[in-house]
Amino acid sequence: MLSKTAILVSCLALATSGFSVRPSSKNTVQDAHEQLTKKIRCWEPVEENIAGTEFSGQHTLSEPIYDLCSYMPDPKDYNKGYVNGVDMESDDYTNVLNLYQIVHKGHAMLNVCLQEAFQFHAAGRPSQTSIRCLCKRDGCNLPKGFTTFLDFNKLPMPETFF
Repeated sequence: MLSKTAILVSCLALATSGFSVRPSSKNTVQDAHEQLTKKIRCWEPVEENIAGTEFSGQHTLSEPIYDLCSYMPDPKDYNKGYVNGVDMESDDYTNVLNLYQIVHKGHAMLNVCLQEAFQFHAAGRPSQTSIRCLCKRDGCNLPKGFTTFLDFNKLPMPETFF
């Protein structure tokens, strides 16, 4: 009896939540082409406090205000990644955006990943390197491990309804 009640309550909660996710009816190329000119939602961290010194480990989808989303695998552990929406004023993204504008029937750019080096210390000391991937589809910067992020982007983005 208890398990039937739990199932009933779970079904009722899901039905009344007002939020649903379903697989897309499009293929990956169609999905990428349709989202090319739209503002997109990106995964962003949820901070536990205003200063942001303690990360909750949770993420939320932003409003559809971004042109690009960012995913950076942790350089010491590719099972972790850092995500955010891209502030287009933070850098010159002209060349990256141009890669997405090359549209051919049956082809779409899904991610542009860059390996970068930064020299924060004096010359002669090692540079710091990182990988940054930029994507242009709703929720494409999945906050999971690097290979999970890449595998997720092979598919059309799930359609989300509120």
